[in-house]
Amino acid sequence: MPEKNRAAKGLSPRDAVLDILIRQEKTGEKLNELINSALASGKDFDVRDRAFIKHLSEGTVERRITLDHVIDRFSNVKTGKMKPVIRNILRLGTYELLFMDSVPARAVCSTSVELAKKRHFGPLSGFVNAVLRTIDREKPDVEEIEDPSVRYSYPRWIYELFLNEFGEEKAGEIMRLSLGNRPVYLRNNILKQSPDKLQQLLSNEDITVIPVKDHENALEIRDFGDITELKGYGEGLFSVQDISSMSIGEEIEKIIREIEPESFFIIDTCASPGGKSCHAAEILMKYALDRGLPTEDSFSLLSRDVSQNKLERIIENRDRLGLKIMDTEVFDARLKDERREGEKADLIIADLPCSGLGVTGRKNDIKYRLKPEDIISLSELQREILKNTDTMLKKGGYLIFSVCTVTGEETTGQCAWIGSEMGYTKLKEKLTLPGESGADGFYYAVFRK
Repeated sequence: MPEKNRAAKGLSPRDAVLDILIRQEKTGEKLNELINSALASGKDFDVRDRAFIKHLSEGTVERRITLDHVIDRFSNVKTGKMKPVIRNILRLGTYELLFMDSVPARAVCSTSVELAKKRHFGPLSGFVNAVLRTIDREKPDVEEIEDPSVRYSYPRWIYELFLNEFGEEKAGEIMRLSLGNRPVYLRNNILKQSPDKLQQLLSNEDITVIPVKDHENALEIRDFGDITELKGYGEGLFSVQDISSMSIGEEIEKIIREIEPESFFIIDTCASPGGKSCHAAEILMKYALDRGLPTEDSFSLLSRDVSQNKLERIIENRDRLGLKIMDTEVFDARLKDERREGEKADLIIADLPCSGLGVTGRKNDIKYRLKPEDIISLSELQREILKNTDTMLKKGGYLIFSVCTVTGEETTGQCAWIGSEMGYTKLKEKLTLPGESGADGFYYAVFRK
């Protein structure tokens, strides 16, 4: 039976997790897409099963290096020499033993043995049982692992990159804070209501809602289920967005308030899934409405990305939020757009492809898919796109460059290049390290042409 179809055949949640782990390791596919596919296929999974699958899949991948280190310590066959099925059964079992207190050790061992037998590895089921029982008996303390890259489960080269950029203490903190559950933030739609009213609405649904310091329209939520089922989601009362990304819209609002324009045109060059575009559109519409200005004629935003599939996510959010001034367009930002050279934008959002090392806490598999040479190639791609944005931005216009990473090549290095090679004036830059004030790792810089 093909691995990707097992979850659809009524198999257990652990079967589904095992399929996800094997496939992700083999193909390098994005973990969240594999999880979503398994959950969509597994019609018999209830809410508790779905939460278990997501938690165990994400946790096992997140801690893969640590888990392999522990398994290798108690196994006479190293993980690199094991069959993929056995290796991943031991990984998910070890994760349960070390990081999921809610699962009894006896159940972990017995279900792992059954998994081996179901996958036609019955002769190795005793080996699986012996390794897991030894790990349970010895109870290794992960915090006592000497090598920080192993303790926090990061490839050595990424740890050394953090070490060189930020020093030993900060490098360890960045990796540590990327582990475990990340906060979930909502951005209030200012066209619909105040953040206080949104907070009251959600609190009435028995959801824990916490206002976020220094972000007027941000709320952290806890104790919730499916966000799309929350009251107000379908009516466009809020968006899901990390507070680090909200900073882009907040900077745009400051610019708008300072210059008080009677018209304003924004281009978002690599916009999917559309959080920054939608935030900027809300700000433009609110500004125009408060002043009685014609919104759709004088204030507009063009949200672009490389494929129609990417645009669909933007369109869905745009329509749900009621953002009539937003248009979308398929366009590859690596290309020079001669059609828009005479259609000068007042502001360009360049939230560009990057290594993603600021969001490994949300996208657990990035750190394994990334290679050292990718950072150089991504930096070159960013510069290629930035050169093309220059032709669309009017003199005196604003550029906001941002990336969800923390490497020097992709952040401060690019900022310096924009100033020296493009001749833009830097107005502000900010680097947020992962976990600072609960935010994702993020960098942005504001320029004027």
